[in-house]
Amino acid sequence: MEASGAHCGMVQDPDSDPDRSDSPLTGFPPLALPSRRRSLRILAQTRRMALAVLPMGAGIGLVAAFALTGLEHLESLLQTQSFRSAGLIIMPLAGLLLTALWLRYTGLGSVSLSRDLAQARLHPLATFRLWPSLGKATACAITIGFGGSAGVEGPARWLGAAVGAQFHRLIRRLAHRFHWARRLLAQPGAVVMAGSAAALAAVFRAPLSGALLAAEQEGNLVAGRAVPALAASASGFLVFISIRGTAPLLGNTGTYHLQAREIFWALPLGLACAIAARFYRRLLRFGEHHLGRLPLPLRGGLAGLGLLILALPAAWLWPGLPVTQGGGIELVSHLLCGGTAPTHALVFLALKLAATALTFAGGGVGGTWLPAVAMGSAMGAAFEAWAGLGQPGLFVLVGASAFAGATHRSLLTPVVFLAETTGQAALVVPTLIATVTAYQASGSEE
Repeated sequence: MEASGAHCGMVQDPDSDPDRSDSPLTGFPPLALPSRRRSLRILAQTRRMALAVLPMGAGIGLVAAFALTGLEHLESLLQTQSFRSAGLIIMPLAGLLLTALWLRYTGLGSVSLSRDLAQARLHPLATFRLWPSLGKATACAITIGFGGSAGVEGPARWLGAAVGAQFHRLIRRLAHRFHWARRLLAQPGAVVMAGSAAALAAVFRAPLSGALLAAEQEGNLVAGRAVPALAASASGFLVFISIRGTAPLLGNTGTYHLQAREIFWALPLGLACAIAARFYRRLLRFGEHHLGRLPLPLRGGLAGLGLLILALPAAWLWPGLPVTQGGGIELVSHLLCGGTAPTHALVFLALKLAATALTFAGGGVGGTWLPAVAMGSAMGAAFEAWAGLGQPGLFVLVGASAFAGATHRSLLTPVVFLAETTGQAALVVPTLIATVTAYQASGSEE
């Protein structure tokens, strides 16, 4: 997965230039208007919300449910063959090779979600065209389905944004023919962002977290651009859970109680996550710089060989636990049970960090949010063992939030994500302290 923190000012009339938005992340204009005009503007915003944003979010939730089901079927099909034990080790190599060949022969070339998100701030519709976005989502499915270290939020963002862009084009065409449809037009960037939020809310089973991840930029959150994201996120989540059920992403956790020592240990954990996140970003840039010079198939093959080597110690020491493969939810669930030795937790961190950097440096496509959560969980498990807190899993979740916040330069989203996916109010205080510490200490992207 991974943004600018620029605040949005007055927005242009959607009818004036629907293809370009100088302030694409703002959903609706501010209300510094006379009373009558303000009332009309509120009515127009409500109409857009009810007739455009909510139906679009519901449609994206439906698409996300079927897409995630298909991806899970692909993973289960690949992992239940007769070559299961050896195949799980070899599959990431095959996956990166297939991803590289797909990107090369479809003409997409090297793909970066963070680059597309940055480009979308100025040209949302051109960035998330339908067929290229579907091609990128397919590359994500190949990478993740074959065991690359990437998260499902990557294809969700591409699919959601592409559907949002197509929805905006549909409304625009209708507006050329029907006067009533002009009142449904909104900023294209806001619609694209709302589509992304709906898809993220679905795959995370967390509507508020999905909206925040789409709307929060470098720790800044402007209410105007969050409104359409929240609405689409809510409707997408409702449709998704009606098909997939309400099981939380992280499963059941224990009941935690807030104590003073948790707050004390949150500070050094945040600093440790900041250091590890900076190392991860540098390792990723190092790999992209050196492997990026190679043709995509060779690049994917070399990175795939690296993933094969990294998978060997995990397959030998922890059979059945996908340490280096996938987004890392299984690893987080394992760590939440407690009892992990600190040396094992640090080995998990090193393996997941190297595997994620190799996956993306080798041309793999997907999200980086869930791998960051897994890496932070491993760091938190090590601190939990050292501190002897007696609340298994608590610092696993605190570390997950701090590492994700440092890696993605986000303050609110990781805290809300952990609270929403676990329902643990006692997590909020130590998680806030660790995440703010990690955010401040990690610094901005260089």
